[in-house]
Amino acid sequence: MKNFLTYILVIVAVCFVACEEDGIESFEASDINKDNDIWNVPYDTSGTASGHSYVDIGVSVLWSTCNIDATHPLMPGSYFAWGETSPKESYTWETYAYCDLKNMLTKYNYKLESGSKYFVDSVYTLTPEDDAAVQNWGNGWRMPTKQEFEELRNDCEWEWVNGANANYYKVTGPNGKSILLPACGCIKDTKRIMFMENGCLWSSSVSVKIPEHGYELTQYATGFWIGSADRFYGEPIRPVISPQDVNKTSQH
Repeated sequence: MKNFLTYILVIVAVCFVACEEDGIESFEASDINKDNDIWNVPYDTSGTASGHSYVDIGVSVLWSTCNIDATHPLMPGSYFAWGETSPKESYTWETYAYCDLKNMLTKYNYKLESGSKYFVDSVYTLTPEDDAAVQNWGNGWRMPTKQEFEELRNDCEWEWVNGANANYYKVTGPNGKSILLPACGCIKDTKRIMFMENGCLWSSSVSVKIPEHGYELTQYATGFWIGSADRFYGEPIRPVISPQDVNKTSQH
């Protein structure tokens, strides 16, 4: 009965943030490690681009070691609504940049019934002016796509770690190097929710099922998946850069 109740609580928490699930991976309690000195946890780096360190974990892109505005891999950094490029005090449909007073979309929409005055642009990926990584870091850095999150899910090993000051996933790529993804929760209105319980990271991709949603990478101790959430939520962003763009920045 205890295990059943725990399972129900996890499902309720998941439904609160992400309304679509894709490829859930499960873990047993024995897979959860303890770490009492979280800030001394070692982390991999492969180089820097425009002042930001990255890790080559053996997938198609290089991953930043930190979220935007974070100074350590296990810090949350700033939280952004999907498609917005600056943090703010409140995250609701009323404060979201790309909807009208009736919460109808004014950008990145492909359904007549979801658009303000039936607005449709059929744009499924954030353009550079609305990409928080492009606008904050520039020089080849950008937000990851849903497909690049799928690479992490499909091609990497995931290990959940319970720490004294942060819970996180260690995601190890095909070449043995890793990135650390902290459980930083998200922000709804003015409240940060599920901190230390759940990790959310925005992609640059709008949901192909619900235009009001953006795709996100969601992580709990019990599993990780690519889901989606209302675009007004505040979530951290972990930028990526291509090897070709790193070579360009190093030549200047």
